[in-house]
Amino acid sequence: TELMSTPQIHSGKEPLSDAAPRRQYVWSTERRRYVRYASAWRIRFCELNENLPKALHLGKCKNLSQGGLKITSFQPLSRNAVVLLEVDLNLFAKHIKLDNILCVSESRILAEVRWRHLNLETRLFEAGLEFLEARRERDYQEFVTRAKAIPAKE
Repeated sequence: TELMSTPQIHSGKEPLSDAAPRRQYVWSTERRRYVRYASAWRIRFCELNENLPKALHLGKCKNLSQGGLKITSFQPLSRNAVVLLEVDLNLFAKHIKLDNILCVSESRILAEVRWRHLNLETRLFEAGLEFLEARRERDYQEFVTRAKAIPAKE
């Protein structure tokens, strides 16, 4: 924590310069459950809606944690969409445990979009994805079936 001095609120009757500073605690806004690991790994992805894609989109994994990842790409994602991610799981395994993540194959996992926006500086779409838990596979069986129907990269 860090102490910062801020002016007291005054009534307007006394000069502002006479207002004594008061201390206030500034707490960190970082309340994440898991550590984030910075990365720049190439990934392929697509939304698993009713219309199966003909190809996967390219993007980059910007950071990774046990609970999910942040990606950037030219392709926007819909909020709350279930997404198929094709990644090098060996890279992921160096930083996180994979046994709790819903894997469709040896290089494909499922995640859900939690937030997304357009970065106006880079002109790229950014999205925060939460990994789906392996124990909930039955709840997501429809998406697992769709994911398996999409051809693997050549």
